[in-house]
Amino acid sequence: MTEFVIVGRGGREHALAEILGQAAAVFSFAGSDAIRHVAPPLDEGMTVALDRELGDAALSALLSRPGSIIVFGPEQPMAVGWVDQIRIAEPDRLVLGPSQFAAQLETSKWWAKEFMVRNGVPTGAAERIKSVDDFERFTLQFEPPYVIKADGLAAGKGVAIFDQVGPARAFVDGIVSGDLFGRPQPALIEEFLAGPELSVFLLLDGDSALQMGMARDYKRAFDDDQGPNTGGMGSFTPVPDISADDQRVIDQRILRPILDGLRREQLFYRGFLYVGLIRTERGFRVLEFNVRMGDPETQALLPTLGMRAAVWFEHAACGELNQLADDMDIEAVAPNLYRFVSAQAAVCVVVAAESYPQASLQGERLSADVVPPACRPAGGYIFHAGTRCCDGDWYADGGRILNVVATADRLDLARQQCYILAQEVVDLKLRMRRDIAAF
Repeated sequence: MTEFVIVGRGGREHALAEILGQAAAVFSFAGSDAIRHVAPPLDEGMTVALDRELGDAALSALLSRPGSIIVFGPEQPMAVGWVDQIRIAEPDRLVLGPSQFAAQLETSKWWAKEFMVRNGVPTGAAERIKSVDDFERFTLQFEPPYVIKADGLAAGKGVAIFDQVGPARAFVDGIVSGDLFGRPQPALIEEFLAGPELSVFLLLDGDSALQMGMARDYKRAFDDDQGPNTGGMGSFTPVPDISADDQRVIDQRILRPILDGLRREQLFYRGFLYVGLIRTERGFRVLEFNVRMGDPETQALLPTLGMRAAVWFEHAACGELNQLADDMDIEAVAPNLYRFVSAQAAVCVVVAAESYPQASLQGERLSADVVPPACRPAGGYIFHAGTRCCDGDWYADGGRILNVVATADRLDLARQQCYILAQEVVDLKLRMRRDIAAF
């Protein structure tokens, strides 16, 4: 029986563990209490930091299930080279995650931008800022609003848009000085692009790619896209305003050049690639890459895959996605590029602390028993993003607490069922947006 080891502790990783567990044995590493309920831990008794290199004992524990496929959820361990450590220790170990070098597609916004320019991937204009003086010079090239990004990882808080030069300058100063994100780093100023956004999720095997689906997420904290940016307050799949012609454009003008670029630059890449797109008046443009699946988009997408996910992930880890070409649910759209179109829709609603994103919630007992599948309606899921278990009771332990998901044959039905389920776990100290997937 195929075995997977899920690395990470958030809602995305809980979804990976539960969905892969439908068809395979799953184990966890650096997982949360909820993940450990469905995936026995390999790091029992250890303290593992996801943003530090693996020590010898931790590496041995991670590799302690011979033949298992190691699946990376969060970006931090790939950024610090865990995949490279694994491949050095066991060159034949199957891993879904890129090397540290290839992970620069996410860990350096500027590196990713240069990759796109080199390989003809449509994206917005940008300049790299190493000092506030650079910012002053580059503001002459860009019209407001000013899009400012931290070059490196910033826990989802490294992008801001400003109408005025003064606040933009202060944000740049916080990035390059290290005051905002803990270490000095360059920033980017980018062309402002307006339009609806969507996320495309690719599974890569080193040569071929399978488009698993598209999703749209909601970053603002409150209804009607009001309030500060967050890590994500909800998502849905599929994206109904993407036509068949749109999909062909995305395949040929976006995805094909990305895959050709990875091959041309000899970037060994087995794992997930998130392509963040925006539809502008001039066509689709790439906003960003993630070298992982999105959060909370993963929580909506994975339940629509069901038991297929384990099969596909194994083929990708083995470099054999081309063997899926005869699957009646998968279409070959270009050389080495395949696409799956699900018959199901899904909606994910994030249940968060009342004060999120400014503050998290710690130690508040959750009012519902949110783990056993028997508590959920058919097609319903509750994934844990920020909880802990003590003596059989569940407590809040973060900003985003739970991810409530429902699947159905139609998006409107999935939305209706999702909010019915979400209402059961929201109490006075938790909140959610009530306009996810509302049209």
